[in-house]
Order: sequence, then C-alpha cells, then structure tokens
Amino acid sequence: MPAYICTTCGTQYAPTPQPPASCPICLDERQYVTPAGQIWTTLDVLARRSMNAIHELEPGLISLLTFPHFGIGQRAMFLRTPHGNVLWDCIALVDRATIEMINAMGGIKAIAISHPHYYTTMVEWSDAFGGVPIYLHEADRNWIMRAGPTISLWKGQTKELLPGLTLICSGGHYPGGTVLHWPAGAASR
Repeated sequence: MPAYICTTCGTQYAPTPQPPASCPICLDERQYVTPAGQIWTTLDVLARRSMNAIHELEPGLISLLTFPHFGIGQRAMFLRTPHGNVLWDCIALVDRATIEMINAMGGIKAIAISHPHYYTTMVEWSDAFGGVPIYLHEADRNWIMRAGPTISLWKGQTKELLPGLTLICSGGHYPGGTVLHWPAGAASR
C-alpha cells in the first residue's frame, strides 16, 4: 500500500489503499487547501519528478532543498558535529542520491524537527539511515500523521540532543515549536 503525501504541505500519511479524505494539517488555519482541492502523491512519483539540491551555508551546516518547489518549500539542515550528525527538519523527498551524499559525510545520528509543517516523510528519513531516532515535542503529538517506532516524544523546555546541541521548546507557531541551539555555529557568535 502506498504512503500518500499531501502535495500542498508535504506531509506523508500511514499507508492506505486510497488517499486520505483530507489533510488535517492543511485544513488547520495555519495552512491552506488549494482551490483545486486536496491532491496526493507518493514518494516514488515525487522522486521521478524532483531532485534535492545541497548548499553549504557555513562549515558543518548544509541546506537541503527539493526542486522543483514542493509542498510549502520546506528546507532541511544537515548539521555535522564531532558527536554525530543531525538532520534538522525534513523535506518530503528522500532519494538514493541524497542518502549517498549524507552517508559519505558520516550519516545521521538523529533527526529533530521544529514543528508539524516539517514532519513530511520523517519516518522514511529515519528508515533510510538505519532507524535513527526522530525527536518531536510531545505538545505536537496530535499532528503526527504517520507514526513509527523511531519517533521519540520529549517534554519540557529543553532537551540535550547531542553534546553541544540543545532542543528548546519555544512554542509560537505550534505549542511544541522547537529551535535547535548550536553554540558552535556562526563562528560561535
């Protein structure tokens, strides 16, 4: 069965014989449904029409974007640290070329996501890297549209992700809205 992906927001749903009737994330006031209505795709179809591009923003920090534009234009960040690499936020397209590129740079030790608009294909990303944990704030648990055994819900205001990396629940856009503090970034500024 396919795991359908909403083309408007990029969120992947649990596998079903037919696409979901609607996308709760798009029906929420923080998102939208296009005038054409709800449209669905699959990872296989997306991989045939799109590709990911990488751009180094600074030493140790790489941006990942899908072209042509997909979903809300999400971007993910691949952060390299001496204690392991982290994928911050997710984009919908996880493909062989991106997996090979990330593995060539040491792979991923963890995935952490700021808020539900970036959940996209997080379970696929985790699976592609051997089942690495996905850290989501528990306040946003109702927005998980595809559950998986690697999803780790955390609570409170802070969580040390790896030495030198701290998740901070700042709320805002969603109650569990999270930022990743990387004090070594921007030349420690």
